[in-house]
Amino acid sequence: MPSAKPALSSCHADCLIIGGGVFGLSIARTCLGAGLSVMVLDQGRVGEGASFGLLGALMPHMPARWNVKKEFQFKALYELSKVKVLLEEETGHSIGYERCGRIVPLSNSNLKGHSQIRSDEAEAVWHKQETGYFYALRNEVDYQGWLNPDHAPEGYAFDNLSARANPRLYCAALKESILKRGGHIREQCQVIKIEEQGAGVRVVLADGGCLSADKLVLCAGYQSFALLEALVGQSGLGQGVKGQSLLVKANQAPGLPILYDRGLYVVPHDGGYCAIGSSSENDWQDPSSTDHLCDEMWLKAQDLCPAVRGAEIITRWAGVRPKASKRDPMIGFIPGSDRLFVATGGFKISYGIAHHIAQISMERLCGIADSLAVPPTFEISHHLS
Repeated sequence: MPSAKPALSSCHADCLIIGGGVFGLSIARTCLGAGLSVMVLDQGRVGEGASFGLLGALMPHMPARWNVKKEFQFKALYELSKVKVLLEEETGHSIGYERCGRIVPLSNSNLKGHSQIRSDEAEAVWHKQETGYFYALRNEVDYQGWLNPDHAPEGYAFDNLSARANPRLYCAALKESILKRGGHIREQCQVIKIEEQGAGVRVVLADGGCLSADKLVLCAGYQSFALLEALVGQSGLGQGVKGQSLLVKANQAPGLPILYDRGLYVVPHDGGYCAIGSSSENDWQDPSSTDHLCDEMWLKAQDLCPAVRGAEIITRWAGVRPKASKRDPMIGFIPGSDRLFVATGGFKISYGIAHHIAQISMERLCGIADSLAVPPTFEISHHLS
């Protein structure tokens, strides 16, 4: 790994990254590995915005109607095991990652028929012969106490590609890696204006201060949209979607898969903890409050998964995730600029693809040809068209 550049001055970097969520931290780490000097700015604390959620479900797109976007996510999920090993070796800390698989109860024959089609298609598009990953139908519910058989009269679908990671541990490890590689992090630092100036970029902070860099990456979650709209003179590029979840201590056995049923996730984590969620709320007032929706998810989870009934609720969480108006993540240089770069809008799949978004970002910032096939709908030009 190339060594990072010498310590920065207090005001200039090769690359200034606005936003310390999983996208921003992953990009910072990858850029440092390429020898760039990097400063990460976050208006709060890094890893504690939308990336501070509890679920950590890393699930693939369904194999039906395969396309370049699904292939991109598949390859990212496939390589997560390598990312986990390298990050944990570098920092000495677990990120709570496990290739645990996922089960989806089949409540009727129509759903079972669709799942059979997905199973057949997964043979090819998930490259089972090479990777060993599959999507299969099973008739008997053999996870005693984990899945309520009343929810699976037609059996269930199981895939062994889905995984989970602890979002908070993942971001904490990324932060430690950045500091180990010589990166700089400034928290409680709100950016109110971005402008190109001379051969670089200048940002104005809420406290009146200014910072400069050769290049800038905007990945401040849903708050990226307002900053981006001001830069390009175009509105309606995206919005924040609030989500709620909770963490319980169920003391479940190790090695259990994720449960997913009609929008509800039950995600087993290390130490007998279990995450449950999440809601998707387009209209909200308080971004950090939990309410009756969280209570309703808890009731549904106890019905779906007998193992969590009566478990102790450890904490509840609410936060706002970035969702682009055209749904897919957006990545790339703002048209007409070779200094202002955007990487945001991951919504529910950010943790599963962040390392690939980071690789693409680093290569483009360094003027290197893409080593990954980027879906056309991810390009910022698509979002601005």
